[in-house]
Amino acid sequence: MVLSRQVASASVARDLAVAAARGEPLLPLLPAVVEVLRADTGVGLTRLRRTGQGIDVSVDVAGSAPITPAMGRLAAEVADRHPAIPVLSTAGAVRVSDLVPIRDFWHTDVYERMHGHVGGRYPVAIMLHSSATDVVFLGAHRGTVDFSTEDLLLLEAIQRPLVAALAFRAALDEAIAVLSDDGMALSCGSLSEDLAPIAALCAAYRPTQREAEVLSLAAAGWTNLRIARRLGITERTVRKHLSSVYEQSGRRGRASAAAWWAAQQDHG
Repeated sequence: MVLSRQVASASVARDLAVAAARGEPLLPLLPAVVEVLRADTGVGLTRLRRTGQGIDVSVDVAGSAPITPAMGRLAAEVADRHPAIPVLSTAGAVRVSDLVPIRDFWHTDVYERMHGHVGGRYPVAIMLHSSATDVVFLGAHRGTVDFSTEDLLLLEAIQRPLVAALAFRAALDEAIAVLSDDGMALSCGSLSEDLAPIAALCAAYRPTQREAEVLSLAAAGWTNLRIARRLGITERTVRKHLSSVYEQSGRRGRASAAAWWAAQQDHG
């Protein structure tokens, strides 16, 4: 295995785990997974959530066309017949070609609904989180050559810290939900006396480059519309970045976040 791929895998694992622990979207980091695994027909992060109305399916993809809700529902209908689903665990990667004759698998409706739309003839997957209400797993595809043993080791190097980070985030969300039910404030800043580890996570928070750009302009008194035009993004995206800053820093509102950011710059 080339050492640079090991280093790249460790870097991707770190970034994914940090984002997961903070509750940030993982989609922006998926292209790096595609590159590390050389998944020429893409990767997909699938979330299954049990609700009162059934099961909601969402799939974030990189390196292939997006998965529509209709495609997700069709895949969910046959998921229990997929050879990898029953054996997925957080202990390691599962290569479909190790479970069934792969050429026979290509002619099944399970393959067509879950892999055929991207031409992913050689699938591999890892379980990332599983609970009574939520399941999260990552799948990767190649179109012409199967994943090697070395590729599986790289994928498992990504899996281990990400599993731990998602478990931490789930426990954190559960704790915050309990505090909410008890009428306590939810922001990270207000939890410092009660949950020191959570407060430490918030204290370690640093905005992403784009969040910092948005926050700096907001602190200068710019409106969301002006910020959006300056950065070439939508107002909705501006609001999303600001909301992320509020949540992760534990500050409520523009003025508080601006003051916090100014203090961070002074200490930087």
